[in-house]
Amino acid sequence: RWRAGANKNTTISFSHDVSIDGKNVKAGTYGLFLAVEKGGNCTWILSKNSSSWGSYYYDPKEDVLRAPSALQDAPYTEYLTYGFDNREATTTTAYLQWENKRVPLKIDVPNINELYVNIIRDELRSTIGFDYNNIRAAAQFCVLNNINLEEALVWADAAINPPLGQEEFATLQTKASVLRALKRDAEAEGVMSKAINHPTASVQAIHQYGRTLLNDGKKEKAMEVFKLNRQRNPDDKFTTYVGLARGYAALGDTKNAVKNWEVAIKNIPEDQKPNLALYEAELKKLKGGGA
Repeated sequence: RWRAGANKNTTISFSHDVSIDGKNVKAGTYGLFLAVEKGGNCTWILSKNSSSWGSYYYDPKEDVLRAPSALQDAPYTEYLTYGFDNREATTTTAYLQWENKRVPLKIDVPNINELYVNIIRDELRSTIGFDYNNIRAAAQFCVLNNINLEEALVWADAAINPPLGQEEFATLQTKASVLRALKRDAEAEGVMSKAINHPTASVQAIHQYGRTLLNDGKKEKAMEVFKLNRQRNPDDKFTTYVGLARGYAALGDTKNAVKNWEVAIKNIPEDQKPNLALYEAELKKLKGGGA
């Protein structure tokens, strides 16, 4: 049995509960040992004893976990090396590597999103919570992961309202997304109506909301948004016309769709020219349809 390192016990520490080989391991620091068999199979051992010298005081009664692992071939490493690979949000693989052999230990983190929410909740009670953008980001995280939505709505409101919040397109949009995740669609639409009419709503922000409505099959509502964008931003000769073109096309009004695509392409800005072929293809497809 190896102590998996020289002199004092090699240890492994977890800041939060994890799962190894399907077994729960509580947060804490553990002595790390490795049992090596002649056939090449190994067993990782996590022990309650993390402060002894070597393996002289190892006692199987203090085992917290035993996890089988297969000895693997690896590129030559002169020194005993520990590392992590396959790093993902919910899992990673720790490994011991020495000479041309490697022994992996897969570590999983269950309920990772709940863990993040607990950290976020704690951090929002510090100075981080005095920036409404951080509060908004917390609500957005919950929406993206469909978790903790009721509290996310509280955070979304805090990001909008005084004393810390700021009513603007971004914060209103976040509240709408929380309401939508809660299946409160009518309220969400009301908040988004306020958002797109807010002075902070940019041409692109309004356009993207219209595109979202199109993707959701809400053609008439999307057309209203594209028309509003054109009305609010008369100096924009590209994005607003692209929106109208897409809206008319979705409604089956090919003539007006072609008309607006032609205006948009004629006024295409420099940063959109790499996409010119795509826009021309859209126009060609419409004209081929009998415009």
